[in-house]
Amino acid sequence: MKCLILYIKESSLKSVSKILLENDTEGISYFEVQGRGKLDREVQERIVQGYRTGETYTPEFAKRIRIETIVPDPIYTKIVEALKKDDDIKGKIFSYNIDEALDI
Repeated sequence: MKCLILYIKESSLKSVSKILLENDTEGISYFEVQGRGKLDREVQERIVQGYRTGETYTPEFAKRIRIETIVPDPIYTKIVEALKKDDDIKGKIFSYNIDEALDI
């Protein structure tokens, strides 16, 4: 089994979820996180005391979605390839082996 951890833009959540569900992924967890990395951060308008100043800035940290799921080895490659092919999905995929999973 493999654990997949994905960091994606919020707008990609629906596309990623669809791919995971189409490949019979049983459990998916996602978290809203903030971080800094290679993905572009969107420029935002600076608002001071309720008035628009017209100034823009790039926030130091960007909002991202972290998705975690465990998948069987036979479908791991299929899922990763499907995620790479989708042009709407930008981010990072981390994976590692799971030796054992127990229900409690």
